[in-house]
Amino acid sequence: MGRTYRYRKQRQKLANEHEQIKDERFLPDLYKYLSSLGWRNKSQLTARNFAATGRGLCSKSLTLEIGSELINLPSDALLSIKTLENDEDFKELFDESKFDKDHKISFQALMAFYILFQKVLGDNSKFLAYLKSLPSFFTTPYFCPIAELQCLPENILEKTVEQNRLIKLAYNNLKTVIKITDFEVQYPLQQFRWSYFVVNTRSVYVFGKQLKSEKSFFQTLITEDCNLALAPFLDLFNHSDQVTTQADLIRNSQTKELEFILTLESCENSKIPPLQQIFISYGALTNLKLLSEYGFFLPSNRHDYFEFSLNDIENFLHTEKTLKGRVFHKNKFKFIREHNLCDQMFVHCVEGISHNLHVVLHLLFKEESYFPNILNQVAFGSVENLQNVNEDVKLLLKFKLNEYEIFIKSLESIKTLSKSGTVAKSYLQECHKYLNDCIVTIAC
Repeated sequence: MGRTYRYRKQRQKLANEHEQIKDERFLPDLYKYLSSLGWRNKSQLTARNFAATGRGLCSKSLTLEIGSELINLPSDALLSIKTLENDEDFKELFDESKFDKDHKISFQALMAFYILFQKVLGDNSKFLAYLKSLPSFFTTPYFCPIAELQCLPENILEKTVEQNRLIKLAYNNLKTVIKITDFEVQYPLQQFRWSYFVVNTRSVYVFGKQLKSEKSFFQTLITEDCNLALAPFLDLFNHSDQVTTQADLIRNSQTKELEFILTLESCENSKIPPLQQIFISYGALTNLKLLSEYGFFLPSNRHDYFEFSLNDIENFLHTEKTLKGRVFHKNKFKFIREHNLCDQMFVHCVEGISHNLHVVLHLLFKEESYFPNILNQVAFGSVENLQNVNEDVKLLLKFKLNEYEIFIKSLESIKTLSKSGTVAKSYLQECHKYLNDCIVTIAC
């Protein structure tokens, strides 16, 4: 009971930290738009503001149980490659003669540009009701100002830098293949960043070939399969690690039309009463993944673990006072990198350390030899031959604990944090708590 109460209080605090203005007046128009495409609100879904998460969905009067369809959208309601291929006005923007291997873009980037294109159309957009339902900002670390980014851990910075690289590359390639001369004026980079994260945070997976259009204008422009779509209204569901859901794009046996169906597979108490928020699962995602891709995290996330990089290990070896004067042969680090043992090095607060972390710490702290043939025998031999490294793990965890305390204090020293910075600080505090829990587990 105590843990559940703390969990709810933490969720409420997080919702307050990155709350957006929730204007629900878009709902009637969105209902009307989806109904015109054949959608029937069988689950009696409606949007409400919830203390723990902000805006979410619930059923007005139905109790939903395991196996219940949460939502059933006709495929025509999805914004997919078929939508883009059938939009002649959108295709008119592109100079097909410039489609070549040097200016390809991902389908996510193309979909992001389509959302921006529709936003620029304003009241003339046929997706106006959907556009009004989209958030006006996102709280991923990507949107942190530089001063805040400088206070964040390396793993978050690396992800943010990669996102920025992909966004700028896509934007520049779009600028090349678009006919209009004032591209940057009509479609500013800052707005493209917003639309990129609309797609990043709200798209659903679909098998692209099921929604394939008879037209193939964009085929030579995009770099990958078109296995994502935007799903109006469905994207108002919030994520929880306490539920599992199944998404399927299947053909209705009576109408023969494709439908995107989301089904409840499991949840707490096996049922969801009316007016209680309905959560879905985005997948078994860690808090780092949720933060960097979606802009939030879950307190006490059951899918979470704390991952280490080889740089973390090397920094630890250089700064840990009890290891002063100890030599760690470069052959060991070379062996670890060449055999990808530095992947999946993590600790779980219940299950303990991963196999790769155990092997790496054994090679560094317990194995005297640095010859590759001996290291190979140890790393890929019997698990029983690996010595206990719990004391080394505790030192490593305390090292990261101190590091995260510095990150948190650095953010706290900034007078006014952005919304992204505020969420990032809360995430670091959750990591700090998680590291403490791991130390307790290892000590037992």
